Amino acid sequence: MRTTSSIKKSVNVSLSPEILEEARKLKINLSAVLTEALQETFCENKRDTWLLENEDSIEFVNQWVDGNGSFSDFQRPF
Repeated sequence: MRTTSSIKKSVNVSLSPEILEEARKLKINLSAVLTEALQETFCENKRDTWLLENEDSIEFVNQWVDGNGSFSDFQRPF
């Protein structure tokens, strides 16, 4: 998930002094790391939400496959 806007807004973030010192030593771009971590969290949340919303349908398909086999079983040469 890439940011579509190049406009950025300043925010305050609280970090322990040890974390900040280590990040500075390693020349880590805190904004980039936070942005990437948030985007990953957003993707995980969307995935979890989708799985929850589709739980019944997924269970139905799984039960159908358990009873009838995969949709493509008849095409498999092995």
